[in-house]
Amino acid sequence: MKLKNSNGFTLIELVIVIAILGILSAAAIPKFIDLSADAKKASLDSFAGAVRSTNSLVMGKAKIANVKNSNTVTQIPNTDLYVLNDHMSIKPEHLKNAMFFDDFMATDFNKTFLPSTYVYLGKKELTMEELGQKQCYIHLTRPSVQESGGPIVYGDLKIKRSYDGC
Repeated sequence: MKLKNSNGFTLIELVIVIAILGILSAAAIPKFIDLSADAKKASLDSFAGAVRSTNSLVMGKAKIANVKNSNTVTQIPNTDLYVLNDHMSIKPEHLKNAMFFDDFMATDFNKTFLPSTYVYLGKKELTMEELGQKQCYIHLTRPSVQESGGPIVYGDLKIKRSYDGC
């Protein structure tokens, strides 16, 4: 007795295809899981770039308004923008005024001796300890120098990235 030509796949062919799909998905799933970390890093990187651009715009506005160089935080007249020593102020409340961000938190942990602000994703304000454990933030600082009792001079914006916990 002769068998008629069948038009389906054999069991072995189906098992081989399923095994290949399993191997491919096992290799692809970690790539998709890691995308959230990459997205957080990209968001923080874009924020850092926006801070640099905003600094240029604020300082342009300060020059137009003829705001003089000062070692104290100075408001640009008729705006909610602040400058310090020829640079945009990076105090959290001043950053929020200049940049209008919602998805980030900015805090300086009430340290007033050095312009320093931590920026991270989220709506909840973290303590210094919680932020240290999270390890997914950028740290904005302006180094300062004081020579022989003279005025404090603040340097260019420094951005330190901490992405180990993203």
